[in-house]
Amino acid sequence: MNFGLILDFETTGIDPNEDSIIEIGLLEFALPDDGREPQILNMYGALEDPGKPLSPEIQKLTGLNDELLRGHRIGWDFVRGITERAAIIIAHNADFDRGFAERRPELAGLSSHWACSMKHIDWEGKGFRTRALNYLAADHGFVNAFAHRALFDCATTFRLIAPYLPELIQRSYLREVRIAAVAAPFEVKDKLRSNRYRWDNQKRVWFKDVLEDALDGEREFLKSEVYQGLRDAHEELWIDGAAAAAPQ
Repeated sequence: MNFGLILDFETTGIDPNEDSIIEIGLLEFALPDDGREPQILNMYGALEDPGKPLSPEIQKLTGLNDELLRGHRIGWDFVRGITERAAIIIAHNADFDRGFAERRPELAGLSSHWACSMKHIDWEGKGFRTRALNYLAADHGFVNAFAHRALFDCATTFRLIAPYLPELIQRSYLREVRIAAVAAPFEVKDKLRSNRYRWDNQKRVWFKDVLEDALDGEREFLKSEVYQGLRDAHEELWIDGAAAAAPQ
């Protein structure tokens, strides 16, 4: 039997090089190979004292405080064991959680396959305009009563992805491409923004990260809606640094 794992961290901030994990949630489930629904096998949650005061923002977001965290430590031996046997680790916004996981010395050397329930399910194609976990849960008819508490977020993610698990797993193996709309006319900025492009103030360019199966659609959008007869100057870069295939 193969096992999947949903993982969630609460942290003191967003920078894994500077900030600390203060809570972990893990939900282990059986990966069925016969079309049945996935079944929960284990759940684990724990707090960890970061050794410094929490900011007011993190206290408000999580409901945690210095007194609740004082003296607590995550059982990292257990965490390593359960992650080692997982065929896939799933997180909502996996880049965030993976960044913190890969900087924990207790988890060094793991070669886990990660999937992101935020980007490896085509929520927009299914008619959902937001990929935020709690809004998606509400759109599916249920509520996460304790948002930003790690184990509750894991349970919410599990319930949300269960019907879409085959798609999530399949698309988690797709590569990701960063598209930069170089020299895009100023007057199309609203079109870019509405199509989820973001502005890089340092590089002065609109950009978007997409999975490789959406690349042709983005190329057509840029050609017809952004450059509109002008020279198509957009650039493509695989997220791992290699150049993407040239547009046809």
